Amino acid sequence: MYLQRLFLNQFRNYSVLQQDFSSQVNIITGQNAQGKTNLIEAIYYLSMFKTYRPAQDSQLIKANTNAFAISGAVRSKAGDLKIEVVYRNKETGGKEIKINGLKIRKISEILGNLTVVLFAPEDLNIVKGAPAERRSLLDNDISQVNPSYFINLQRYNRILAQRNHLLKRLSGSEKITGELLVWNEQFILLSEEIIAKRLQVLEKLIPLTRLIQRKLTEGKENLDIRYLLNRQKEIKKNDNIRSLLLEDLKKTQKEELKRGMTLWGPHRDDLLIVLNGNDLKYFGSQGQHRTAVLAIKLAELEYFKAESGEYPILLLDDVMSELDQKRREQLIQTIQEKAIQCFITTTEDLAYPWSEKTTTQKFYIEQGVLND
Repeated sequence: MYLQRLFLNQFRNYSVLQQDFSSQVNIITGQNAQGKTNLIEAIYYLSMFKTYRPAQDSQLIKANTNAFAISGAVRSKAGDLKIEVVYRNKETGGKEIKINGLKIRKISEILGNLTVVLFAPEDLNIVKGAPAERRSLLDNDISQVNPSYFINLQRYNRILAQRNHLLKRLSGSEKITGELLVWNEQFILLSEEIIAKRLQVLEKLIPLTRLIQRKLTEGKENLDIRYLLNRQKEIKKNDNIRSLLLEDLKKTQKEELKRGMTLWGPHRDDLLIVLNGNDLKYFGSQGQHRTAVLAIKLAELEYFKAESGEYPILLLDDVMSELDQKRREQLIQTIQEKAIQCFITTTEDLAYPWSEKTTTQKFYIEQGVLND
C-alpha cells in the first residue's frame, strides 16, 4: 500500500499542494513551523478522518478561509482508490467523504482503505501519559483493520453516555431500577466484546514488541505489555471477562449511584508497559521510553501486515533526531527490509545509510510550499 499523490487545499498553512511521492522513502526537510507536521497530519487524516493532535476539524482550516480539502490517490492490493475529504464550517455543510467519487455516509465503511502507523514526539505519552493514551493506541490500530470494532466502540460510547445520564438522574438514590438493569446488560455485552478483541490483538502484538525491543537493545531489555481491567486487575485472553465485569458492577454499584457516573468498563482500562519487570512509566529513562515506543510502532507494522496482507504507510514526524545512531540505523534497516512507504520529517539533512536499492525522494518545505 502506498500514497501515490496528495492534494491539499486550504489545510493548515497550505493554500494549495499537489504532489506525487515515492512508493518507498520520502524525506521532508525544513525549519520549524513551515508545514512538515501538517503534511504528516493530512496523510493521517486520510486514514482515520480525524487529526492525531488536540484540534477540532474547524481549526484545521487555513486562516481567513471557510473550508479545507484533502484528497489522495492510493495504490493497494485492492486496487487504485481516490479518497477525498472536504470539511466546511458547520454553517456551510460540515464534513463530506468520498471514495472514487461516491459519497460515504459512515466512517466505518472506509476505514482500512489507507492504513498508517504514526511515530511522533507526542507518542512518548503512550508510556508517560494517562491511560486514555494507551487505550487509543490499541483502539486506533484495531479500528483500521477491523471496522466492526470501530462500530462497537461507537455503540459503547453512546450506551456509556446514556447510562451515565441515567445514573445522574438516580444520583443519591440506592434504588436499582429496571431501566438501569437493561442498560447494564447492553453495557456488559459490548464491554465484553471490546475487551476480548483488545486482548486478542495484544496476544499478537506482545511477542513482536518483545522481539523488536531485544533487537534494539542487543538483548539487554525485556518488554512486556499487560492489560489492566479497571486499571487494577491484570487479565488475559482466556479469562472469563463477563464474570469479571459483573464483579466490577457489583463492587461499584452503590458508588455509581452516589456519584452519578459509570466506574467500570473498557473506558477505564489501562495497559501496563513493563521493562525488565518494572513499570516503565516510573522506572524508565527517557531513552528507554523512546525505545519502547519505537518497538511498539515497529511491531504494529507486522500486525497490520498479518491482518490485512500488506504493510501500512509509516509516518515518522521529527523523531530521527531524537534517536541515537544505533536506533536510527535499526529503524532505517527495518524500513528497507519491508515493502513499505515511509514519510520522514526533519529539520536537518541527516545522513541516512540508505541502500542503493531503496528509492528515496527528498523535499524541502518553506511556508507551506513543498519543493523537490
